[in-house]
Amino acid sequence: MRGAREASGMNTLTEAQRDRVLAMLREGKTLRRIEHETGHRRETIAAYGRRAGLLDGEVADLSEAREPASVCEPHHDAIANALRDGASLRAVHADLVDRFAFPGSYSTLKRYVRTRLTPAREATLMLAA
Repeated sequence: MRGAREASGMNTLTEAQRDRVLAMLREGKTLRRIEHETGHRRETIAAYGRRAGLLDGEVADLSEAREPASVCEPHHDAIANALRDGASLRAVHADLVDRFAFPGSYSTLKRYVRTRLTPAREATLMLAA
């Protein structure tokens, strides 16, 4: 079960949660075990462990909330233009693979279009109505 903050996408633990996670790291428990017992993501646990000097590695800045970059983002304009010109999503994917050695799957492209292109287009259509 994930904590309320974890479920909302926020990578911030309360002081009590942080203390529990750090205590478990000091006991030598693995990130997977701590994730299972606390419900907090391993990446979040590792970031707190690195900040406390309990784990080696680069320290992530937890205050920067950003979405992971999509492999589709560099091709945003090409995707939008092709769809606007009436190309099917399968054809757009095949074209990206052929022209740019696109590493994403068809499902990745479909999700990108659904989440990044469609909402803006629907909002524009609704404003025009």
